[in-house]
Amino acid sequence: MAREAGITYPVFLTRTVYDNYVTVPAGTTGQDEAGRLWEFVWMTRFAIIRLRAGKNGPAESRRLPVALYVRNDNQRARLIKLIATCGPLDIDDPQPAITVMMPDED
Repeated sequence: MAREAGITYPVFLTRTVYDNYVTVPAGTTGQDEAGRLWEFVWMTRFAIIRLRAGKNGPAESRRLPVALYVRNDNQRARLIKLIATCGPLDIDDPQPAITVMMPDED
């Protein structure tokens, strides 16, 4: 999905982000996990584009803000603010990977 959105690095969501915002809560209509996941990937791409254009602060920032609206009930969507970081995929694999997390996660 990340490649479809134009992101060449692997993209991961923390369990907290996935459980709270990608998984559709019971009783919430008009939502599906694939669509919600796409929104996360697309808005992460948009944040990267803004960073490259210099609109998110210095390009060397290690914590990139990602914001999007999520509807977890049958009311209004609410704005959530997350952080994306880029680092090694694994301790044994230095290729870059992006992780989207809650602002208080590391």
